[in-house]
Amino acid sequence: MRLRDFRIGWRLLIRQPFQSAVELLGLATGFAVCFLLLGFMAYSFSYDRDVPQRERVYVIKHRLNFIPQPQWMEYTPFALREVALGSGLPLEASVWWPHKTTVSLQGRERELEVMAVDPAFERIAGLRAREGSLQQALTLPDGLAVTRRTALALFGAAEALGKTVDIGGQTLQVRAVLDDRPGNSTLQFGAMVGIGSALWPDAERQRALSNWMGIEGRIYVKTGAGVSATTLQKVLQDVVDRAPWQSMATPEMATMLNGRKMVDIGLGPLADAYFDRSVANTLGSGPRGDMRLVLAMGAAGLLILALAVVNYVNLATVRTLRRQREIAVRRVLGATTRRLLAQFMAESVLLSLAAAALGMLMAWLLLPLCGELLDRRLDGVFTPLSLAGGLLSGVLVGALAGLYPGWLARGVDMGAALAHRSGETAGGAWLRRVLTALQFATAMATGSLALAILWQTQFAGRAPPGFDPAPLLVVEMSKGLDDARALAFRDAVARLPEVAGVADSFNVPGRDDHTGTRGSVSLRRTDGSTAGITAQFVSPEFFDVYGLSAIAGRLFDPRIDKSDGAAKDGERNIVINRAAVTALGWSSMQQALGQRLPDSNWRIVGVAPDIRWYTLREPVVPMLYLPAERSRLLTVRMRAAPSASGAAGALERAIAATALRYFPTSPPVIRRAGAYHAEAYADDLRVARMLACATAVVFALAAFGIYVLAANSVQRRAREIVLRKLHGAGRAAIGALVGREFVLLTGVAALVGLPPAMLAIQHYMAPFVERTPLGAWAPAAALAAALMIVALATARHTLAAMRIAPARALRD
Repeated sequence: MRLRDFRIGWRLLIRQPFQSAVELLGLATGFAVCFLLLGFMAYSFSYDRDVPQRERVYVIKHRLNFIPQPQWMEYTPFALREVALGSGLPLEASVWWPHKTTVSLQGRERELEVMAVDPAFERIAGLRAREGSLQQALTLPDGLAVTRRTALALFGAAEALGKTVDIGGQTLQVRAVLDDRPGNSTLQFGAMVGIGSALWPDAERQRALSNWMGIEGRIYVKTGAGVSATTLQKVLQDVVDRAPWQSMATPEMATMLNGRKMVDIGLGPLADAYFDRSVANTLGSGPRGDMRLVLAMGAAGLLILALAVVNYVNLATVRTLRRQREIAVRRVLGATTRRLLAQFMAESVLLSLAAAALGMLMAWLLLPLCGELLDRRLDGVFTPLSLAGGLLSGVLVGALAGLYPGWLARGVDMGAALAHRSGETAGGAWLRRVLTALQFATAMATGSLALAILWQTQFAGRAPPGFDPAPLLVVEMSKGLDDARALAFRDAVARLPEVAGVADSFNVPGRDDHTGTRGSVSLRRTDGSTAGITAQFVSPEFFDVYGLSAIAGRLFDPRIDKSDGAAKDGERNIVINRAAVTALGWSSMQQALGQRLPDSNWRIVGVAPDIRWYTLREPVVPMLYLPAERSRLLTVRMRAAPSASGAAGALERAIAATALRYFPTSPPVIRRAGAYHAEAYADDLRVARMLACATAVVFALAAFGIYVLAANSVQRRAREIVLRKLHGAGRAAIGALVGREFVLLTGVAALVGLPPAMLAIQHYMAPFVERTPLGAWAPAAALAAALMIVALATARHTLAAMRIAPARALRD
């Protein structure tokens, strides 16, 4: 290709501005979506890439096998740190100990999370201070390290080195300022101190670091050269097998273990931490990715770009067919096949390069929306290397996309073209039909899946939970009721005139506490076997506030059942749900009443109705309720009817105003009780929205393809249409003739795209115990949408075919 080819190509593109703009916009859309999705994939696979030698950094995991649903957790007892350091292996270890505390600055207070680590963490994570000395910040009792974002929030300026701040009643000095943590890092913090900080009394520090039972944070280990993870894991496991956990084993636990160890120890490589689904949704895990979903999104980006290229090839082919006389003249004047191919590839490269540049601009504008849909901070996506790669891909795509129009130009029959009797070969026309059908098949598949997920998500979020959530508000406190301020706050809320009742509990229906456990206990059944039953700690007012009545016996009564211990006779009254009656081996609810559970002081006083504590992906689980202690969640029932204008909002404001008197620095979060069940499907809704966006893009590209096919079809069949008119065919018959081709094409696309979509919908729906009846209609809705788009895209050319004047058509 020569510079002259690009100049000629530019003149030809601006000669037909509308078609050039359509080609440019369609291809740019493909580049934009592909750039964003491939950027997200690269972002996901770059987690913790800033940590030097990250392949030698591990986080210690543990799994409690004596609970009904054991799951790996990254938050582990800190006593394992000393075990690792005393193993004799060359390594460094550090705790990762998050603390929420209060910072006082210039007479105002606010909550701040401070991370306590060993001084070795500086070398483990490869941290470098932008200003000051991180080593001093982590070794001196009054040392503090902050990121630039935290410095700006605390002091109103990023220049914070040497400034002092009151945190948790201690005066600390900023001795290091660090760069903000990248978004794709599992090591997120804003403020950091050493484990020897004055923030924590020595007794508390020693208790935490030597504790075998507590799970307050992570332990990071960086091994020396040549030390395998297997060797370190064996050392840790051997010590844990002799730890105090083993002495806790009861006969029921031994049955639950079934020959397994009490506790398993594992090492999670930092390089794989983001994609470690074994710890997802557990305490302190943070956001985790699904590698299959990330790879699927990258493949979707490439597919959308490929579909955009197909559209461009279709449009370029039509342009080539319209230029056949020009091509024939150039061939007569001596243009070789190589010259023609170079010319068409130059035109394609020029337009594709411009589309790539426009696509990256569109991607930059859409980046905030994309980050919101993906729930990730997509910083670092736009780099000089990624921009250069985007432009290079524009050149490569243009060169490849120009091959078919150039090959078509090579085969132009000069005599037939000059006599207006040349056109695209039948094989070429069928190839473009197949490509367009694939576009519609893809759009219908993604569209039907998006609709099914959306409808099922809406159905699940609105499904009755077994109680009326409308009059209920949930207050999430930072302190438990063992704190005097929290207790006084609860009593103050109960005295509000808008409040009909207040209950406290460790959890509320629909809420994910992100601990990875559900408080399950092993209980002996009537036949001597064991069953795992989920325990919920609730206050005696819980059932009244939630409007629940006993279906056998009685529920908790505040006058009888206390939340501070056993009854006078030494027994503790409990309530179970209907599912627990069957799980524990009783044939009827009446048979369970008054029974004392084996090996415990729990006596059943009543059976509560089954309410939905978890998502619709799970059946109702066996549940027992015990009186609550030290709860952090309050459920408030409003006195006015929920439908009363502004009743819920007025109560929220009254609770918030009350909270400021007791928690000025860390006000509680106030939410509607029904919001938790809807929030449980946030990830599903996010996937549905992404699929909907992809569907819209693919349908738009497919509409361009159908538009081009319709234009070419009408042009190619003009004489046939005229002859039919001369033989008496009316407008309706002509419209049916033109539309039949595209209805059949849509039908073929449906046969290709909808069966895999139905299998995907069935796979998605399978875990749900209740399913929306609309899910089965999603493929039909996608097909209807495709037919409507086909009708709109072909309407202009169908009308043009119906209005063709026979005399003019025959003359042309």
